[in-house]
Amino acid sequence: MPDLRATLHHGFVAALTEPARLELATDAARVADALVGHWQAARAAWPDLVIDPARFAGELARRLAAHPGTGAAAAALEALHGSDVYLAVACCDGESVAILQLDELVGRELRHATSKLRASPDQAAEVHAELRRILLVDDAERGAALRDYAGRGDLRGYLRVSATRALIRAINRGRREVAVDDGEVFDRLLPIDDPELSILRAQYRDTVDAALRAALAGLDGRARALLRYQLLDGWSIDQVGKLYGVHRATAARWLADARAALGDAIRTELAARLRIATSEVDSIVRLVQSRVDMSLDRLLVTDASG
Repeated sequence: MPDLRATLHHGFVAALTEPARLELATDAARVADALVGHWQAARAAWPDLVIDPARFAGELARRLAAHPGTGAAAAALEALHGSDVYLAVACCDGESVAILQLDELVGRELRHATSKLRASPDQAAEVHAELRRILLVDDAERGAALRDYAGRGDLRGYLRVSATRALIRAINRGRREVAVDDGEVFDRLLPIDDPELSILRAQYRDTVDAALRAALAGLDGRARALLRYQLLDGWSIDQVGKLYGVHRATAARWLADARAALGDAIRTELAARLRIATSEVDSIVRLVQSRVDMSLDRLLVTDASG
């Protein structure tokens, strides 16, 4: 396969610094052999993913840190987990098939860590979303972690360590962080200075607040996470879509579903807690849901115009 071999080698050399290029010049055959080996392993592991060979080789070069001595540099290239780098590159390109493959790997390692650490399902769900964000999403403070994955260790080990550390942090935070976050979402959805809600709260004291907070806390992990990303972090539908590896229309539908689930939960909680006529409960639910709908609709309109 002379054409592929030459393409890989050219892409690799083009991405090297001049000192590294000179260092590896005498080991061109060994380097080319290693690149072909990585390419074949990657295509065998991920046959549904297609990356330009020169681009792949360039990504290997970018991830390969400088090593003293020609032999050491060539050996470092040979030792890279090229097929894992291949998957990481495809994920960073936003390839949905690659992101689904990554999500399966994350889920597998997270289930193992959850069982070992005896974490709760909610903690596991929160960590899964957190890992998606860290691995795949660029933000103002840092780039997606997979862009910096060097391939020196296998990707499963990398994900196992990441999942375990994130779960330990979640366990240490305990329920306190969830309560604070849910409270922030609650206050953003239903501001305390809203005059109609102030009257409602004054009439029923803490009962309504407790019912609404319980409704929010009762949502599944993804629904709560979506509300937090939108309300607290100001994420766009596109960012949410990339985080979960879905189209923006799917992300928007998920948010609408979260809103509907919250409305149903509000009705159930209020009906259970307030000893008043059904018509009065419905009136309260309509008031609360109108505030929720206005808050989320405003976010969606802003997101679509951006």
